[in-house]
Formats: sequence, structure tokens, C-alpha cells
Amino acid sequence: MHNFAPTVCRDNFFEDPHKIIELSKQIDFKPTKYISGYRSDYLDKIDIDLYKYVNTRLLSVFYPTANNIQFSSHTYFQKSVPDACDGWVHQDTKMLTAIIYLTPGGTSGTSLFNIKKEFLMPDWSVDNRVLKHEYFKNKDKYSEKEKEIILQQKLKHNNHFEKTVNFEGVFNRMICFDSKQYHAAEVCDKERLIIISFIDNLRQSGIK
Repeated sequence: MHNFAPTVCRDNFFEDPHKIIELSKQIDFKPTKYISGYRSDYLDKIDIDLYKYVNTRLLSVFYPTANNIQFSSHTYFQKSVPDACDGWVHQDTKMLTAIIYLTPGGTSGTSLFNIKKEFLMPDWSVDNRVLKHEYFKNKDKYSEKEKEIILQQKLKHNNHFEKTVNFEGVFNRMICFDSKQYHAAEVCDKERLIIISFIDNLRQSGIK
């Protein structure tokens, strides 16, 4: 798989991460179909200065001397709750995916995967995406027996991949990787707070 950019990991991302946590306590979260948990509104609608700081700081990893980077991004606070049916291996649709872990004491992190050679032409992606999104939207309506069916389908799906890298969810750690890289959240054992940013349309004067 060709990657747009290298995978990076940087600790101590925020100078005062507890201030960021306090901000997260003052905003509304809504259920999302993408994970077992909740997302805030777009960060640029909550705090435009924080939005700019987060994205320009993480992009400086790739362009440390650039001051004319242009981009678009969807950036949120996100809370995940423990759920064995979470953690599906997937790709994102943007250029870069960045995650900043904000759970004091740390929590389960994120792993990267390669697809196994015998499954280079997968035929399961669309159906499983619909399946997991329906589950995350309506999981309170699922019986324990139905949840077990979802879990077994997730395990079958994830068996098409082999794990290559695991990043622990160390407090105030940022990771960033090519969105087309297969990845999955490790199932958390306590509520996990992150900021997640999906960056697209990345460009800089002089770079084609």
C-alpha cells in the first residue's frame, strides 16, 4: 500500500492538556454511528483558536519550517465507551488521520494493520460498514444474543488483517497516519477521550 505520509507519534502534545479536558466538560456530545460512543460538534465551531492550534501543530511534524500550509479538516472531541463490538479495522476517506489521547493515566490506543495477502480483493467492506454503523446507532436495542452475533462478525472481519503496529493511548500523545492505512481502535477498558482530526486538501506553496 502506498502511503501519503509516514506514521508519526509525538508525546506531550499540549502544554496544558488538563485545560483541554476542562473544555471538553463544557460542551455537548452526541451519539455517533462511527464508534461505540459520542462526538462533539466540529472543533472550529467550539474554539477556532484551539482548532487552528491542533491542526497546524500536528502538521508541523511533516512541514516543520513551513508557514503557508493550507488544509481542510473535520476535528472533534470524541468519547469511546467500553464495548467488545467496537474496534473494527477500517480505512478513512481523507488524507491524514490524527488522534490525541486525553484520558489521564492512559487507556487502550490504536493499531495499524496490513491486509493479509489471501484477501487482497476483499468483498466484505460495504456490508460490514453498514452492519457496524447500524449497531452503533441502535446498540441499546440489541439483545445480548444479537450483540454476540455482531461481535463474531467483527472478529471474522478483523481476521482479514494482520496487526503491524500498536500505539498505546498514553495521556497527551498524538499519533498521525495516512488515512488509507488500515487501522482500528483497541477496545477500551474505561471511557476514552480523544481529539480526532481528519485532514484533507493539504497543500503548500511550492509543493505539487
